[in-house]
Amino acid sequence: MARSAHPRGTGFDFAGDVVEVADDVQRFRAGDAVWGFLNGIRQGPVAATAEYVLAPVTGVARRPRNIDEASAAALAGAGGAALAAVRDHGKVRQGERVLVRGAGGGVGVAAVQIARAMGGHVVATVRESHLARAREIGAHEAFDYRSTDASSLGEFDVIIDSVATDLRSFRRLLRPGGRMLAITIGGFWEAMTWITSVVFGGRRIRFVQAPPGHDLLTGLTDLVEADQVSPVVERSFALAEIADAHRAFDARGSFGKLVVTSR
Repeated sequence: MARSAHPRGTGFDFAGDVVEVADDVQRFRAGDAVWGFLNGIRQGPVAATAEYVLAPVTGVARRPRNIDEASAAALAGAGGAALAAVRDHGKVRQGERVLVRGAGGGVGVAAVQIARAMGGHVVATVRESHLARAREIGAHEAFDYRSTDASSLGEFDVIIDSVATDLRSFRRLLRPGGRMLAITIGGFWEAMTWITSVVFGGRRIRFVQAPPGHDLLTGLTDLVEADQVSPVVERSFALAEIADAHRAFDARGSFGKLVVTSR
């Protein structure tokens, strides 16, 4: 059996300055400040955690002018996925109740801010130590996911779920015509709940798989420059400290994103 080449690349999100462009690229030129996302599904093995990144023009956009490189790298992938879920699939409208599960993670942090910017009444579930921070970034209400019974949260028009546990219980919270967007599938029974919802009933769970491309990143840039969405960086690591970054990620408990910088 063939083995993958070593060392193996890691990382999808990146931000920096363009060094060189192909002859047929008109959208960017050397020196442009950009951010982007490498699509491992379409491109195969990728490695954004590096000093230099080779990226297709379809996965790159102009970086927001009001944030630095590290902050941009923390938001690109998660923020793009959140924008696709909240705006494009959830279609949040003014005054609708929106539940964001896993609001302390990268997608959740962005989803809370985007839903708030679109006029939603945002309810977040996070660990107890992150309740205050969830409110600071825009949640109208925040609850400890460990001690709060789902049935006590009320009904929702939109649920953004990046946790993928107990989907059946949370699906019951949807109002008629409600939309539930799952960012990840979870285990076998959660996948079965998702599939069953597609076939039966009006409270359908939609699985959102939207690797951020140029258009999503451009939309996210507009929100950041309008001060409606801000990156949340828990901690930054130098490239030489990448092993420590992986240990910190495995330990969980962060609010927002961990970032690896090359300089």
